[in-house]
Amino acid sequence: MAAKDATIKKGFVNVGNGQVHYRMAGSGPPIILLHDSPRSSVLHIPLLKEFADQFTVIAIDTPGYGNSTPLDHGRQLEIPDFGTALAETIGAFGVQRCPVYGFHTSSKITLAFAAKHPERVAVAILDGLSLPPGGADPAFIASYMKPFVVSDSGGHLAEEWTRVLDFQRWFPWFAKTKEGRQPTHGKDMGALHEYSLDLFMAGPHFSDAYAGAMRYVALPVIKTLKARTIVMARQDDVLHSYLSALPNPLPDGVTKESLAPDRDKWKTRLREIFNEYADFKGAANFTPPDPLKQPALIGRTTNSYVNFPQGQVLVRRAGSGSKRPIIFLPDLPGSARQDEHLLLALAQDRPVYGIDLPGCCESSPLSQPTPQTYADTIARVVESLGLGQVDVIAEGMSTAHAVCFAASHAALVNKLILDAVMVADADQRTEMRINYCPDLRPSREGGHLHKCFHMIRDQEAQWPWYDGAAQAIRKIKPRMGGPRLHGRVVDTLKQWDHYAEPILAALEIDVAALLLAVTAPTMVCTVSEDARYAQAEHAAKKLKSGATLVRPPKVEDRASAFLAALD
Repeated sequence: MAAKDATIKKGFVNVGNGQVHYRMAGSGPPIILLHDSPRSSVLHIPLLKEFADQFTVIAIDTPGYGNSTPLDHGRQLEIPDFGTALAETIGAFGVQRCPVYGFHTSSKITLAFAAKHPERVAVAILDGLSLPPGGADPAFIASYMKPFVVSDSGGHLAEEWTRVLDFQRWFPWFAKTKEGRQPTHGKDMGALHEYSLDLFMAGPHFSDAYAGAMRYVALPVIKTLKARTIVMARQDDVLHSYLSALPNPLPDGVTKESLAPDRDKWKTRLREIFNEYADFKGAANFTPPDPLKQPALIGRTTNSYVNFPQGQVLVRRAGSGSKRPIIFLPDLPGSARQDEHLLLALAQDRPVYGIDLPGCCESSPLSQPTPQTYADTIARVVESLGLGQVDVIAEGMSTAHAVCFAASHAALVNKLILDAVMVADADQRTEMRINYCPDLRPSREGGHLHKCFHMIRDQEAQWPWYDGAAQAIRKIKPRMGGPRLHGRVVDTLKQWDHYAEPILAALEIDVAALLLAVTAPTMVCTVSEDARYAQAEHAAKKLKSGATLVRPPKVEDRASAFLAALD
């Protein structure tokens, strides 16, 4: 019986010098689910809930998709590269052998894995295996896989949103013909938003496995299979006809199944297969490893989640030094991903933890998003990680939360750095609560994408971002590079319905008054001729132990200045 209310947890597993992100539900022997391209593990949320009553169901993000690190072999990637990566991922989980389910693109990844590592496969399920003779036409692949190019102007958002819409309307999407029009119901906005986010998360890597699958000639590989393999397709799958292209006879242990269009019968058949081949004895108590208990990755952050009563908080760790840990709270909206360079620069001889506040990026929202619940959640993260007393660096809107945390959990804070401290009187905070967070509800014409992009981009031009007055001008070198803005847009839209909550909570805080309750030594950053730092010196004077620090524009210099202030 399906566990419809099963709790889905997210996690990362270290693989090489990168990470694979996954979603997991249930308990019992593990089964692995792989998504098609350009999707992510979000695709399999229904199956995670469906089978969680009997199994530990793990849906992974293929490298380069979702939140997983892309593969980088210095050349064009092919399906065997992803098969090898899958073997490494399953090994990193500590799983020696289990059922693996692959859908469409990932059915070929599963095939490559099963062919090379038959001893690791309890059963390989290839659902919707494409078998064109000789592989796809290179001209077709080039048109279908039109490169995803991020632009500084944000123009790519309109182009890619249109591609998302056309993916659902025509096959192939680039050839708008009468014959190619798909006779299917259009996706609702929720499904379109999920699909578009998966595409935007993959970005320029969206074609890595997708194009590789089109180039991969599967028929010769099937003839070599030694692992138990089931090639299946539902009769309403556009790839169902390829079942007839399978070799006859099939190798021993390889079978094919044509399934009725009924999804309930399809899920029943999958359950039967999992029950037959899952390891109910040797892997009945599977628990994934914790990346934060493993050595730090080189040149990149180690990402993981901290559980709290209402869900999970995404934490990004840089370094693993022995000196006092640093907690970093990024500006809002967005996530600490936008500051990875700074986190790594700070991690000279300290571990640095970037925290995505609840409602941001992949961190679960709060049921009561008040200033105190955010402060308490930060405290819970610090305590859960066993960090003891920490130094805190906060930027922009998050400085209000840092002040509230330092005031209400004083024993956990050694020193504090406030970069672009958010000090505003009651009238200004009210005005900002009205204007700062536009409604980013997804719309069919894609206007939410541009609304989000220009909100984030304009934060670099004036303060507040929507204020066109001369006194709002930020006379700085703005950070308006396309990849950085694109990342913040994606991380904001992951929770379009919650992204405003930590900002609105920050605007409830009378920072000027609360600074009087902060006992930790505090440095307040200043930048001349920048409207966002106009209240910095005023804020420093409010503190019992406060001083100002000229903020260096270069990340490496800023990290050095911050570390010197904290020592």
